[in-house]
Amino acid sequence: MTNRKEEESLTGTFNNRGGPVAGPVEAVALDDLVEHLCRVAREAGTTETRVIDVKTVTVAPWVRWKCQYGCPGYGRSLTCPPFSPRPGETEKVLDCYRTGLLFLAPTSWLVRYLAAHLEHLAFRAGYYRAFGLGAGPCGLCEECNTGGACRRPGEARPSLEACGIDVFQTARNNGLNLTPAREPGEPCPRVGLVLLE
Repeated sequence: MTNRKEEESLTGTFNNRGGPVAGPVEAVALDDLVEHLCRVAREAGTTETRVIDVKTVTVAPWVRWKCQYGCPGYGRSLTCPPFSPRPGETEKVLDCYRTGLLFLAPTSWLVRYLAAHLEHLAFRAGYYRAFGLGAGPCGLCEECNTGGACRRPGEARPSLEACGIDVFQTARNNGLNLTPAREPGEPCPRVGLVLLE
């Protein structure tokens, strides 16, 4: 993980709530930001990080059906269907971006953590539109407040699949040969994405 001094070298001086002390923050160069985010991700335990063209992200309506008919997390979290964005909305949002950071990690928990953490680092570096997408059901709260507002909105992020993103095709589109686990308990890397600009 990075220390506060490294963050400040990228993002300027911030108050204790993470906001700028005074005035707007000029965005750091994208190459510098990506280098920093990749280093943070590697140090946290990712196995791959790739800068991608967001046009390579594949969205398909059938993906949400896999959540609805097969995932025990369906309807139990505000970051999962039926609460998460539908594929059509996801496509519209993706059209607002050009560059993203795709990353693989051994656990859904690490992907979810990094999706929010890397998003926040990018935001503080001046990329105010940055948004992270995790993997799998949220799991931040023992029981999600599906009848009201999220209790942890700064950390909770929807998964790629919850938004209708075909994770396997998106990985293949970016040179990653990702295949589903063939047996229960078989390790399968999890995928996260941070939309940057």
